[in-house]
This record gives sequence, C-alpha cells and structure tokens, in this order.
Amino acid sequence: MKTILCLTDFSSTGNHAVKYGYEVAKLLEAKVIFCNVINIPAEIPQYEVVLWPPKDYGSIENDTMEALEDMKKSLEAHDHSTGFRPPITCICETGIVTNVINLIINQRKIDLIIIGTHASSGLKHLLLGNHTRYLIDSATIPLLLVPPKIQIHKISWVAFATDFSAEELGAADKLIKLIQPLNLELTLMHIINKKRIEPLEIKQQQDQFITQLSNNLGNQKISCKSLLNKSVADGLEELCAENEQHGWLAIVHKNRNFINEILKGSQTQKVAKQLSLPLLVLPPTEPAAFLN
Repeated sequence: MKTILCLTDFSSTGNHAVKYGYEVAKLLEAKVIFCNVINIPAEIPQYEVVLWPPKDYGSIENDTMEALEDMKKSLEAHDHSTGFRPPITCICETGIVTNVINLIINQRKIDLIIIGTHASSGLKHLLLGNHTRYLIDSATIPLLLVPPKIQIHKISWVAFATDFSAEELGAADKLIKLIQPLNLELTLMHIINKKRIEPLEIKQQQDQFITQLSNNLGNQKISCKSLLNKSVADGLEELCAENEQHGWLAIVHKNRNFINEILKGSQTQKVAKQLSLPLLVLPPTEPAAFLN
C-alpha cells in the first residue's frame, strides 16, 4: 500500500492540502500521514517563516499533535463515502523542515508528498520561495503542489509534460506506477518551441519514448499531444485547457531542459497565473537506472 505525506502549517491553504490529500489517498487506496514540522531557530537565515515563540518545544509538540488528531477525527467523521477509508497517522517533529521531511521519507517509505500553495501568490510563491523551493530541489519522490480552493471530486486526467528525452523515462515510469489505481489514460504533452523541427522527427521521438516505456506499461493507456509555441508555459496552459477541470500536470524537475522554464525565470510567473490545477513535480532519474 502506498503512503502519502500531507504537510500542513495549519494555515487555510495547509489544511486544504491535507483534506485534498485525504481524498487522493482514497482514490489511490493509500495510507496517509498528516504532518507538521516545528521550525527551529536555525532556519531563520535561510527561510522567510513565522516561527513558534521560543518556549518549551515539548509543549508545542503536544498542542500540535492534538490539532492534527482533531483534523483526523473531523475528516473521518464527515466522510460518509462507502469506499476505501485511508488509515491516518499524525506526526509532529521539531527541526529544519527539509531535513525532517527527508528523514520521514526514508523512515516511513513515503511515495508522495502533498503541500498547499499560498493564497496570496499561488504557484509562483511556492516555486520560488519558502520551504517548497527546497523541497522541490531535494525531494527524491513526487511532490504535489495544490492550489487554494481546488476541490477534488475525481481525477479525470493526468498529463506528463515531456521533451521525450531518455532522462525522463524513469520519472514517467514512476508516474505510471503512482496513477495505476486511477485507471486513467496518461497524456504526454510536448511543446515544440523550435520552428524548424519536422513533424516526422517529433513522431519518431514520441514513438521511441513510448517504446522504451512499453516494457513497464502494463495496461496503462497513453496518448500524445503536441503544440508549437515559443512559450512552454503558454503551450502547456493551452493543452491543459482542452481537458476537463479535474486533472494533474506532471513535470520533471531537472537542471537543463525546456521544462526548467516552468521552475525558473519568467515562465514560472506565467504558469502561476494561468494554471489553476495541481502540479506534480517529479524528481529526475538516471536513464541507466531505468533501462538496465
């Protein structure tokens, strides 16, 4: 059974992400962990955070655990569905956020992290600042960024933004394994930002990518969409707009490729403004690790 880690700072967006994560756990038939990390003063130079007052951390941890348990009881009490009920565990740790989360990932065998965006600035704030920027850079597992007010009734589609490079094969394989319980078609989205690329060349890249994935596909259905647009963000926004509202866009976080425009620079602001859907950030995987 998969395990989902839902992070909250007890803000409205943090608590919304926990509720969203609970519903995702129901769909994936996964265990779920509600987690709050109490920041230690050593983080002050690195992050823009509001710290707990300097007092007995043991007392704060007790109060935090009580708040997490209350959230758990409330969700369970208001869940009148007849399907799978995710087992919920609540944990509170004190330390540097990224260090604590990486420790939890290893100890609890986490498959997915879910965290909310800030209402004031949406994905732009999360992708460029605070702890999420560091989580994106350091996480070894998928990280789902949930915008405010996104409601989950179902997940209708999942798209994977790709340039069909070999280094994205491992991430695509992880994504397929993650979404298998949803029984959805995976759409490969490719933005062509070079006018001189021939359609035949793109088709060959696409077919080669799918062929290399084929041994691990199982019953997973795959479709492809391509679009010519000099802006990756604008192109992805246009392709996503063609689908129903309830979907995920998955991207690979790596240093050099066209997807990097989304995570750095001006394209981030465009994605933040245009995409009002959860963004699933996948860590890169070495091609050799997938192909061997």
